[in-house]
Amino acid sequence: MTPPTTPTDTPAATPSATAPTGRGAVLRQTVGSLLVDAALPYLVYVVLTGQGMSDVAALAWSALPPALNVLVQAVRHRRLNPVGVIVLVTIAAGLATSLLSGDARFAVARDAIQSVAFGLLLAGSLVVGRRPLVFHVCRFFGSAQRPDLPELMERQWAANPVFRRTLRRATGVAACVMTLEATLRITLAYTLAPVVALPILSVQSIVVWTGLSALLVVSVRRAARAGR
Repeated sequence: MTPPTTPTDTPAATPSATAPTGRGAVLRQTVGSLLVDAALPYLVYVVLTGQGMSDVAALAWSALPPALNVLVQAVRHRRLNPVGVIVLVTIAAGLATSLLSGDARFAVARDAIQSVAFGLLLAGSLVVGRRPLVFHVCRFFGSAQRPDLPELMERQWAANPVFRRTLRRATGVAACVMTLEATLRITLAYTLAPVVALPILSVQSIVVWTGLSALLVVSVRRAARAGR
């Protein structure tokens, strides 16, 4: 599952974005994710297994739409963002290990690698980083919509303790969600047939990533308002 490429209406250090724009962007993003990261991989899997291809091979090919989506977004925005890099690396790692193992259940569960990687990065940023990972993610993606956002966020971080506390809390919550998502993914992959587990887990990922994107936007806006 590809995380939303950009929380496009992401944080503002001042709550200037209008609510309808934010809701519209999230809706478009969610619909696009449902098509590219849930419907297309499932369609690829069903068509290929219907043609006699093995579950493992079909599941490997089903990773093609999300991977291509990351590359298309990179070309569109003329940059491969750090999240996209992690997604491509974890997709490659998941494909390699599932093909080597020959286990269809592992192939279904492979995106757990992605969730674990993000969870570790989130948790680690609270321990070793000066700023939590959520701060950097919001600043990176939000600058595409608001060029002045990095400077605004830096000022808020320096002067607003509520802002700092809220972003740290959001980072911790996101790390816990990633851990739970990976656990549930592995559990379902090993208890359900691939044809049943694949669409369920695809939708699960979209719900999780959309929810985390909304968490980032709400957290930063509330923190900014508290510091005004």
